Amino acid sequence: MTPSFISQPETIQEILVNATRALGATLPWRDARLQAELLLAHALASSRAHVLARLTDPLAPASAVQYAALVARRTQNEPLAYILGHQEFYGLDFSVDRRVLIPRHETETLAQLALDYARQLASPVIVDVGTGSGALALTLAHHLPHARIIAGDISRDALAVARTNAQRLGLATRVEFIESDLLDGIGEPFDLLVANLPYIPRERLAQLPREVFAFEPRLALDGGDGGLIVFERLLAQLNAHANQGAVALCEISEEQGNAALELVWRVLPQTLTTVHRDLEGLERVLEITWRLEGK
Repeated sequence: MTPSFISQPETIQEILVNATRALGATLPWRDARLQAELLLAHALASSRAHVLARLTDPLAPASAVQYAALVARRTQNEPLAYILGHQEFYGLDFSVDRRVLIPRHETETLAQLALDYARQLASPVIVDVGTGSGALALTLAHHLPHARIIAGDISRDALAVARTNAQRLGLATRVEFIESDLLDGIGEPFDLLVANLPYIPRERLAQLPREVFAFEPRLALDGGDGGLIVFERLLAQLNAHANQGAVALCEISEEQGNAALELVWRVLPQTLTTVHRDLEGLERVLEITWRLEGK
């Protein structure tokens, strides 16, 4: 049965208008129109530009039914990235599904800081803790051919997605993926560590938008009471794995700067700490630096 917002024959333009209305129940109009176009391009295995060039054409009944099913999934708040099966991050395209957290724009601040630091080193060992889709590790591998990169995750499902992305991007030989609870399975000392760990306070999980709470993996979201439980566990492991002069860069929520700093001062009092802001001016990345001997 053809869904109610599609009745044949109709032009692509008319179908897009109806789909935009359906999506507009939960999205701003501009976002609804863009997502209607992206979903139709996905249904047709085509590009958005190609869809927009065919607005007066009819849509085949089979394609119309497939498109309606995609729109219905989005109206139920399933994330667009999961429906399309991919998400752009730092100029690279990553496969994503419900096994991994969707890479966020704000995490590009962490990627940029890591690149800036690693480019100063001759042959750094870089560890990505909680790699998920592999977005950070593979971005660094793409831009840092001189680096050795190790990416760990406790989730075998997430590592399967990360390995798929490594193959897709031609980086499978550049990153070593290890199943590991934080640093437990990683024996090599690091010069640079990056970590986008779960940091949503457990008490706030149910308050997240439905498309996050109902679809993205809880393991990648739940930071425990207060949101910094996993981060604190990582702090306890860092000294044993850090080379002299090493740097760790950890993403945090914008309200966690002071609490995260206090944890570092308590657990790693010998280190230097800085909080960096993202492009929106929000506190986003905590930097921890180990002093070189004699300095």
